[in-house]
Amino acid sequence: AVSRGKFDVVLPVMRADEFGRLLGEFDHMVRELKEKEKLRQTFGLHVGRRAAERILARDPGLSGVEEEITVMFVDMRSWTARASASPPAEIVEIMNDFFRVSVHAVEEEHRGMVNKYLGDGFMAIFGAGDSSSNHAGDAVSAGCEILRAVKGLNEELAAKERAPVQIGIGIHSGPAIVGGVGSPHRLEFTAIGNTVNIASRIQGLTKAVRKPLL
Repeated sequence: AVSRGKFDVVLPVMRADEFGRLLGEFDHMVRELKEKEKLRQTFGLHVGRRAAERILARDPGLSGVEEEITVMFVDMRSWTARASASPPAEIVEIMNDFFRVSVHAVEEEHRGMVNKYLGDGFMAIFGAGDSSSNHAGDAVSAGCEILRAVKGLNEELAAKERAPVQIGIGIHSGPAIVGGVGSPHRLEFTAIGNTVNIASRIQGLTKAVRKPLL
């Protein structure tokens, strides 16, 4: 059962010989495996299943390491004004549709992870825990796919006589510290450093150059 990934196995047999000690160690091993699996699944909800497996295999403690990565920032334009003028249910529906297609493009198609949601946008990381990947190319491809997906969403919104979604995407590559950051009681797995700051500024520049991806 354990070899099939089922960790609810308990051996209640009590013996005062070597087999009893073996059974006790087996129960202890299964409890540790169960805790590690829970960590992997919970962490996977935050960074994506495949990314969680890569990162935990490299660094089970989630301590900070410097890596060459690519960072993407995505922002929905004029969303605050739209949210104040539209029914809440409509806003949530549109945002969920946008995040659904965007997360799919980043995590399922191009090996990245959506690191955090930023209200009406998000930050994504490519290459964390996977130094052999073409993370810059993956990020650009993901950005282009997000633009195509948003075009499809806008066609659906037009059919419902709703205003289109406009976005800006900023991408930058460079060294960053990647790992668990926060208090002993609340950690966030993220990337910090100048590379992240520049990626955010590049996203802001998409407004000045009037291009959705920079």
